[in-house]
Amino acid sequence: MSILEDFISLLDSEETKVNIVDLFKDNDERLRWEKMVEIFEEIQIDNVTRGLKSVSQKYKLNRTEQINILAYVKFLELMIARMSMMKDMDNDGGGLSAFPSTNSNSDGMYG
Repeated sequence: MSILEDFISLLDSEETKVNIVDLFKDNDERLRWEKMVEIFEEIQIDNVTRGLKSVSQKYKLNRTEQINILAYVKFLELMIARMSMMKDMDNDGGGLSAFPSTNSNSDGMYG
């Protein structure tokens, strides 16, 4: 099974405490995970540019990590758009069908 499948199994189990660290095969994986968590915390939703500048100065990132960070920035943009739509729907009485698809080809702020 993949690490995601293992994590899902943990979530679906009767266990009340899920510890992702148990899924890592070695300390290197745990450190890479912690690095990405720190990076994502550094990128605040209210000032993405400042966070990205800080991350680029603090961390030596490979291309895959950089792509993952750009995907995270896009995720933040989509969450802001959804929250805005939810506010609009609350005011207009609209339904959930107004949510944008994550597969849409919209040209949002970050692509």
